[in-house]
Amino acid sequence: MHRETAKSSIASNWCESKGRQSLKQDIFSRYESHSSRRLAIDVSVGRIEELFEDFDSAASYVKKDLDQDLVDYLIESVREIGTYDFVIRIHLPVHVQERHRKRVRKSIKSYFRYLELLEQRKLKKMLWKSFLLFFLGMFLLAISMTLKGNVVYLSGVTRELMTEGLTVAAWVALWSAFAGLIFELAGIISNIRIFRRIASREVVFKEREPVKILQAVASGNSSANVEIKKG
Repeated sequence: MHRETAKSSIASNWCESKGRQSLKQDIFSRYESHSSRRLAIDVSVGRIEELFEDFDSAASYVKKDLDQDLVDYLIESVREIGTYDFVIRIHLPVHVQERHRKRVRKSIKSYFRYLELLEQRKLKKMLWKSFLLFFLGMFLLAISMTLKGNVVYLSGVTRELMTEGLTVAAWVALWSAFAGLIFELAGIISNIRIFRRIASREVVFKEREPVKILQAVASGNSSANVEIKKG
């Protein structure tokens, strides 16, 4: 009996280990390695302006909002790779001057710091709301318990209705206080960590290399024509 239990435990651990290895391999197959310990989240655009919202074209890069599709893509990618370290690698068809690169890096960092700040404000608001609801619930519960034994000038039915109503209201307030913590707290903290990670990671630029296509010629001694296409 003990041997069968041990075998079952070993098999379960082996399957779990294989599952983690398979997940790790799947992640590495979806993302290229920028270095030995960092994955690359690749973003391919035709020009720098595509990284930002079109309606804000008159503003400087630092003041522009990032394109929402880009923001969603970065967030989902970071969620997917989990604890792995990463860089944001932007592919462009042309060389980008260093001053433009610095402005883009600053824009990405500033934007996700701003998103982090919004989530922190949301967290503070939620905690304050939960505290008030908890205090209200305890206050109503205390009144309900007081009415049960100390109010003699009310009839039995009236006293019963009041105490039951106050008790229900108290538990609703207490549940609302804890529900926010249970269902929203983890998500907000996760978002804060993701935004902080993206804002603190390195942003690198890479030019898309031209693809050289050698055209076959009839004579082996003749030079091949080379057609260069922009990737």
